[in-house]
Amino acid sequence: MQEQAIPAEDAAAESETAAVAVTPKKRRINRAVLSENLWGWFFISFLVLGTTVFIYISFILSVWLSFVDYRGNTTFWEALGRGNPNGAFYWYKYMFSETITNQVGLEVTGGWGYFGSSLLNTVFYLIGIPVGMALSMLFAALMSRDIKGAGTFRVIYYIPTVSSIVSITILWQNLFANDGVMSQLFGTNFIGGDEWMQKLTVLLLTTWKGLGGSVLLLCAGMNGVNESHKEAASIDGANAWTIYWRISLPQLWPTIFYCIVTSFIGGMQIFTEPELIFGNVVTDGAAYQGVTAFVGIIYGYFNGQQWYSYASAMGIILMIIILLLTLVQFWLNRKQEA
Repeated sequence: MQEQAIPAEDAAAESETAAVAVTPKKRRINRAVLSENLWGWFFISFLVLGTTVFIYISFILSVWLSFVDYRGNTTFWEALGRGNPNGAFYWYKYMFSETITNQVGLEVTGGWGYFGSSLLNTVFYLIGIPVGMALSMLFAALMSRDIKGAGTFRVIYYIPTVSSIVSITILWQNLFANDGVMSQLFGTNFIGGDEWMQKLTVLLLTTWKGLGGSVLLLCAGMNGVNESHKEAASIDGANAWTIYWRISLPQLWPTIFYCIVTSFIGGMQIFTEPELIFGNVVTDGAAYQGVTAFVGIIYGYFNGQQWYSYASAMGIILMIIILLLTLVQFWLNRKQEA
């Protein structure tokens, strides 16, 4: 059977129609959308620029600086290009050594004494995290009940979180001074006492100041607990403690985990509180081993002694410690949810 031939004119017309059909129409620019996008990029450009310069570029330069020997005796860029005559990893070895040999063969005192004591001080201040979480959960459970004035108490507990750390420190200095109310009440010397009483003073301050934020978040988490589950458990005869432990707490765990992680990251970077309570402790060698936290010793070497490369190396170690321990917390959280 022979196929019927298509006239040339019809074939040409069909090809032209197909070409027109597949040719995309030129997309018109919506001026309103374009203007909105441009204004959006304009406003976020400041944040992007600041983040790029003060976080990403600064981090790269800090890592680079930790492998050279810059102590303010030359320009910054010359130090970056010169390297470290003691070896690229000299400051990292110096940090963890009691004694270390320098480039000319002399044995010098390493940085482990100040580094180790400041790290232990920081770990001591982290005790406030579980204590604060226990108190926050208690207060959040009480404030989540339908009682008169609960909203007022939430505001009162949150005030220290938004208050200036300088004003709070002045208040703390007056309360815990040798002739202060707390020292007279407990019959002991807090700020003027031994290093353990001084660290306890800082611990009480950080725990009290961070209490409000955790309480507010946990109160919000309490309001998200499924009420039908609690009612069903109550009908089955469960008491208030069983309902809280078996029903409320598991549903509240994401909020608790968030508070723990953020509190840990902030606690590892504590610096302002001991510095403001006890004065310029980072310039005093004895105070290093008393109350100064890890960030305080970094500040002391950077701003006081101008050992910029060593301070940068300690900053990198602090970042690695925070990163690893935060990853451990996430791993434990995944194991618990599995």
